[in-house]
Amino acid sequence: MSRLLACSTFIVLALPANAETLAMDCVLPLRPELAASPALLNEYGDDIRAEFNTYFDEAQTYLNCLAAASASAQAEVRLVLDAYQEMFQ
Repeated sequence: MSRLLACSTFIVLALPANAETLAMDCVLPLRPELAASPALLNEYGDDIRAEFNTYFDEAQTYLNCLAAASASAQAEVRLVLDAYQEMFQ
């Protein structure tokens, strides 16, 4: 039993103390509303374009965050796999 405890302690200590980026850290941007009529588009076109540009910028940030979260998760899984393999060598 003490060997199991020692191996468990090794695995916990081998994990990073803080994860880099988690998927829950990534915030999905709110989708902008489409113009309901040509009159609205004519009157508020600049504002609508600005809203869509903001959305696209935030969407890129969101996608980059998801990529970072994926990389963090993969790195953590590799650490656990390495610790697991070391435990049985």
